[in-house]
Amino acid sequence: MIKLNRPSHIQPILLAASLLTAASCLLTTAAAQQTTRKPAHIFLDLSETNLDKPSTVAKNTLSERLAAAGFRVTTKRREADLVVEGSISSRLTPVTDDVKKEGGVNAEAAASVRLLSGAEVIAATVERSAPGDWGAQAERVGEDRLVEVAGRVADDMFSGNVVREVSGFSEISGIEVGASTKPESHPVKTTRKPASPNRGMSFMEVVWLVQNFAPEERIVSALRKYGIKFKPRDGAVNQLRNFGASETVINAVKNSNVV
Repeated sequence: MIKLNRPSHIQPILLAASLLTAASCLLTTAAAQQTTRKPAHIFLDLSETNLDKPSTVAKNTLSERLAAAGFRVTTKRREADLVVEGSISSRLTPVTDDVKKEGGVNAEAAASVRLLSGAEVIAATVERSAPGDWGAQAERVGEDRLVEVAGRVADDMFSGNVVREVSGFSEISGIEVGASTKPESHPVKTTRKPASPNRGMSFMEVVWLVQNFAPEERIVSALRKYGIKFKPRDGAVNQLRNFGASETVINAVKNSNVV
């Protein structure tokens, strides 16, 4: 058998081609990993009543806000990475004699919810609706207050202010960060408190930044600047790792001030 030897100048070319192919495969794999990062699945375990009657408007509002921000709201608790549990309710409030004469009523709503990772409580939110105009239909006024207080809960969990600053995005999933996705069906005067970054970064904001590949150094800088408003317990830290947070980000979270 005659053995043919490749010319010596061909071998470096073949080696270079092999290296380029391997590098291309690595880049393709890395790109695939970036586009397939595990999304956060959230289960809403909320007890909701409107003037002592079962309701879902607050839960729907919160679900829409989270979904619009890119989180997955699941109907199965076993699929959830995070659980939002608690109660949201509305009740009638006193009105003036003049309002009574016109058949008017008024209401307010309150929410007390907790964010859980497994059995660990990561953060808690207590919100109350602002005073609003009275209406003629009690259930309608109650629903308006429930929608408002659900928006306050959503703002506390994910206001988007830090996300805008760190990522440079002004919008998420086609809506303005922190904007309500459901118009109020009844005119309501509100004094919704503006969400401010100096209140600390929420767990959901850190998750969003990690999952959307915000620059690591900018996340760390924001954590040092604003601190956090959640407990960096084992459950929270492990979830951040599952969502793709680097050890640099994890250490920054652990060393952040809890505000």
